[in-house]
Amino acid sequence: MSQMTEYPSFAELTDALQKTESPLHAPEVHGIICGIICATSGKIDTLWEKLVVGPKKNKYTLELLQRLYTLTYKEMSEFSFEFVLLLPDDTADINVRAESLGLLCQGFLTGLQQAKTSIANRITPEVSDALNDLTEIAQVKYDDLTSTEEDETAYFELAEYVRLVILMIYHDLKTGDQESLLDDDSSLH
Repeated sequence: MSQMTEYPSFAELTDALQKTESPLHAPEVHGIICGIICATSGKIDTLWEKLVVGPKKNKYTLELLQRLYTLTYKEMSEFSFEFVLLLPDDTADINVRAESLGLLCQGFLTGLQQAKTSIANRITPEVSDALNDLTEIAQVKYDDLTSTEEDETAYFELAEYVRLVILMIYHDLKTGDQESLLDDDSSLH
């Protein structure tokens, strides 16, 4: 894969954010980007810049974030199984990985809210339940996990659940967008 067709690594994005003095963590930023994409169906692709880049903007970080946005949108819109969450790799301490998953969920909810797009009329009961689950995951304290097989399995299952929920929310909200467009068109005739 070429550099332009793969996600930045967790370490690469963390380093880039630190250079801009962004107060956000890499998974939180990816969550914000996913939330914005879900809320806007990908129609607003620069809002992330105002939300995640620190005071010391630089071209490299902006290009890295634009690549992350573009690839995330592409994979979400294609309902691709290549869509991944930007989390620390499996060698990181389980507490760090679990906290990062919580930050990603928190970022996702922030992205939805900051998109300033009304999603209220597009929220199905399934999306509402999923948003409640993400809120709970974002609020959990992960300090006392140990690297047992049981905790590792639970983490992987939770991360996979979050990944699938984000894809489901994107597609449900996008479908709601299309249905309201159809409703608007039929009222014109």
